[in-house]
Amino acid sequence: MECGDAAAYSPVVNVARSRRLEVRGPRVGLGYGVAVAGTVVAAGALFPLRTGLGATDVVLVFLVVVVAAAASGGLGPGVVASLLGFVASDLLFVTPYYTLLVTKEQELLSLAVYLLVALVVSVLVGTSEQRRVRAEQRERETHTLYELSASLVAHGSLEATLDSAARTLRRLLGLAGCAIVLIDEHGAANLGASDGALPDDVAQRAVSAPQEDAAEPDAAAGPDTATAPASGKLYAVPLRAADRQIGVLAVYPGDTAQSALGAVERRMLASFAAQAALAVEQARSEQARAKTRALEATDRLRRALLNSVSHDLRTPLASILASTASLLDAAVPLDDREREQFLLTVEQEARRLARLVDNLLDMSRIEAGAVDPRLVEIWLPDVVNPAIQHARRTPSEQIIAVDVPDSLPPVLVDPVRLEQVLTNLLDNARRYAGYGLVQVGARCVDSKVELRVIDHGPGVPDDQRERIFSQFYRLDSDGRRGGGTGLGLAICRGLVEAMGGQIWVETAPGGGAAFVLCLPRADAVPS
Repeated sequence: MECGDAAAYSPVVNVARSRRLEVRGPRVGLGYGVAVAGTVVAAGALFPLRTGLGATDVVLVFLVVVVAAAASGGLGPGVVASLLGFVASDLLFVTPYYTLLVTKEQELLSLAVYLLVALVVSVLVGTSEQRRVRAEQRERETHTLYELSASLVAHGSLEATLDSAARTLRRLLGLAGCAIVLIDEHGAANLGASDGALPDDVAQRAVSAPQEDAAEPDAAAGPDTATAPASGKLYAVPLRAADRQIGVLAVYPGDTAQSALGAVERRMLASFAAQAALAVEQARSEQARAKTRALEATDRLRRALLNSVSHDLRTPLASILASTASLLDAAVPLDDREREQFLLTVEQEARRLARLVDNLLDMSRIEAGAVDPRLVEIWLPDVVNPAIQHARRTPSEQIIAVDVPDSLPPVLVDPVRLEQVLTNLLDNARRYAGYGLVQVGARCVDSKVELRVIDHGPGVPDDQRERIFSQFYRLDSDGRRGGGTGLGLAICRGLVEAMGGQIWVETAPGGGAAFVLCLPRADAVPS
């Protein structure tokens, strides 16, 4: 199968040709037509008046024809118009008529001056037209390069950027197909982006095909020069960055001779290939930096986990081992009360270990985005009251005051997850509140219900109000009692946000910290 035979590997695709970048210059055929027809028309219009016209008047009219022919077709038609005007003036308007003889010196001088001026005008007009054509060509090249460069502006991922660039390139150059093939660090070719009619194995063909030099072709080449391969064949330009090839730009111009790429299109492809290579290299560098940052963050997380969890694991384990050793030692006389105390210690420390393991599992689910709350419509007191009762079971001199009216509208939450959040907040409040009062209150605010857990401890400094919700971060304070892994508040934020709510901390009236849960009302959430 021929590489350029689009019909062999895809349905026939009719690609609407965009305007060519080539500016074909003066229309030579039209210029010659203007030279001949203009001379005939001018001679026919002046012929009835030739007895009253001077040689100067005649040559000025033919000079207009010269300018028109040169402007239409360039230097060649201008020279032809000059010669035709010279011959017509001599034959039809200079005595003796119908001969090339000139008897008067003044008329001979007029004809000679006309011919000289006509030739000079032809050269000047033709040169000016060529400059105009080249200026238009450069303008179109610049505009096209701008659009191609704009297509390489990041659209999010590298794949999205390359897809946009391939579509833009195919549209601007009117290509039958366009592909950007990337070469990884192992030398394997992978299709980065494609658009249009392409074979299935375009990546392998692009790498193995003869590749054009990405350097810009000779700018002195005329705009009509077409040096690309035969139409319908693969045209490959390497993508190079830092003296190494990172990919290939492969295009299929089409299956007709008119669609073959010219020098201007090849220049466009070379410039675009250089810019695309820089974009790919920059994106890969950014991906490498992001991967390095992720590895560093993972390493820091591991160290923080080991530092934080190791102590919290060893403490309950040591209590459990000591209690069980005393229970199993037959040489240690124990009465029923002491035996019960050791068993109670084992139970409490085992529950502490279970809570630590649960927190670690919850944190891993939150990080993985695997939290799937079961949102139901509930009354807030149905969740708050069991959490308060559970907290009061722990012996403490603190008082927990509750103000959650039954008249509050229902909220749309996961009751199990909300109770877990509230339990963590209560444990945190009692840890920092010292012997002060812990308050739990709720109120309705617009389409939300705010649930507040307030302690009257040392409070949270303004610069640490966000950090306390980070993993393994623990606030050092004189009012703090006991330890902790620093996971509780991070888990609270993850669970609340998974339920569609918000959580933050602010200064409580009278001092201390107030943790605010903002929960969605069930009657304000679309079904």
